[in-house]
Amino acid sequence: MLVYFVRTLLPIGNGIPFYGALAALWCMQQYNDTTKTNAIQRSVGTLIGAGYGLLFLLLFRLINITVPMIVYISASAVIIPVIYTTVVLNKRNASFFSCVVFLSIALTHSFDSDPYIFVLNRVIDTFIGIIIGVAVNDFRLPIKHDTDNLYVSGIDDVLVSAGHSAAYSKVELNRLI
Repeated sequence: MLVYFVRTLLPIGNGIPFYGALAALWCMQQYNDTTKTNAIQRSVGTLIGAGYGLLFLLLFRLINITVPMIVYISASAVIIPVIYTTVVLNKRNASFFSCVVFLSIALTHSFDSDPYIFVLNRVIDTFIGIIIGVAVNDFRLPIKHDTDNLYVSGIDDVLVSAGHSAAYSKVELNRLI
């Protein structure tokens, strides 16, 4: 939210924190490689969806169509090339994001007085969220590792099995220490 407070001071618009927060939450995963994979998917999907959304808005401004039902039906049909583009680019996992971004642009901002600023802010919001999500996910607090103690738990005769003696287990545990 602090990022969006700073954005209010910029001349290109404020953006909507909701889109950045969603992107950040989607990118944060248990493992760093999964985080980076999700960040790439989200980035590619956002660019494809925003590109189609901008073209959609430009086309409807040029044709001067203002009937909501025509816009909505047309947006439903444009979903097909949006998905197909992700398939052709071998970015199938980005299809969902492409469709969400396209629909958020086409359906909610087709009748705005200046929807182009929304498209730009939508992309910026998502990339801000991706950067924050990856940064938060990569952040690690310093941890002091306990090197003085070894904790061992014997379950189902693992430490002292039928084939080995307790002496064997003591040797192996000392080796681990």
